[in-house]
Amino acid sequence: MNRVWLACVLAVVFATATGAIAIRSGGRAAPTTNLAISKAVAKVNYYDVRGTTLEELRQDVFSRGPYDKEANTRFAGWAEWRIQWWFDRREVAGGCAVANASTETHIEYTLPRWVDEDAAPPELRASWKRFIDALTEHEEGHGRLARELAEQIEFAIRSLPPEPTCEELDRKVNELANRLIREDKTQEAYDRETGHGETQGAAFPSILVHATSKTAAVSE
Repeated sequence: MNRVWLACVLAVVFATATGAIAIRSGGRAAPTTNLAISKAVAKVNYYDVRGTTLEELRQDVFSRGPYDKEANTRFAGWAEWRIQWWFDRREVAGGCAVANASTETHIEYTLPRWVDEDAAPPELRASWKRFIDALTEHEEGHGRLARELAEQIEFAIRSLPPEPTCEELDRKVNELANRLIREDKTQEAYDRETGHGETQGAAFPSILVHATSKTAAVSE
């Protein structure tokens, strides 16, 4: 499952006192010309599942997996991302132009961790390993698409023409970046093409298949 943290993402200053994300209406130019190299920061969160049979694992994944309120469904795996961007300005004849730009992509994955795996039969452990490897591959695919989008945003910002004022340039940069995020459809297409990971092998026997199932968790 992929989910964007913010519908319109721009967080030059995003940490609040409680550590939550503060939605900003726009970004701003970097204070110096020494922009950091664009990068991605990934983090993996695990939720523990227990069981020594297929049914026990199914029930635990279903009861503990990430919950999507919009779909009213629990998922086995989850990927969230947000993109930050900064840019430098320079004065040019007749206005203000982008001198440089940088992006940073923050990706957070949520995956199951089978804590009593050693007590399970070998064939069940082998099936789980195939499933978790494929699930990880699928979720990392969402992260890769987010990084590619960040690269597109960075290139687009650098390609903007000069504006009469730096204030107008700031507005154009943020409008452009937010529009590229809103209009991006690659994440949805990826889930359609992979069957939410099923064609990649992220389908544990008899479970993790259909989002409409009342007893099955799914990967997306």
